[in-house]
Amino acid sequence: MGLVKKRRAPIPKSVAEQALVRLMRVGDRLWRQSDEWFHRWELTDNHYNVLRILNGAGEPIQQVEIGRRMLSSRANVTKVIDHLEGMGLVRREGGEDRRVKWVELTPSGVDFLARTSAEVIGFAEQALGRLTREEQAVLFELLGKLLEREQEPRGPSPGPA
Repeated sequence: MGLVKKRRAPIPKSVAEQALVRLMRVGDRLWRQSDEWFHRWELTDNHYNVLRILNGAGEPIQQVEIGRRMLSSRANVTKVIDHLEGMGLVRREGGEDRRVKWVELTPSGVDFLARTSAEVIGFAEQALGRLTREEQAVLFELLGKLLEREQEPRGPSPGPA
């Protein structure tokens, strides 16, 4: 039995699908590059993200809030904070409610961010270097729109008006 040629499903062209596939390819490439980049410090991009969240807060915040800002599961956040705590970059304390954990940067964490932020910004600039500053700003806005849409409640799509 030989192979049959020209057996194809008729799939209409979709710019949305093409853009989504391209976005996923770029995302995958950037994810792998960032893993390699942050490995030099025994971190992942999630670890660095938590440090930046804490730095931006400027005060201790609840572990569950870190999870909300990261869009990660609580179990993953716990694992990430465990690693950062083990490295001495963050400190975690319980409050009156034992289920609530407060997390803050340690002085070592603040120093680490101060020492590495220029390198991380350089990595970002290199990764997006084929785009002009204006194109980077447009990309930032467009990706923000996609994130806003993702955070909307899910449910059945409304029918035609």
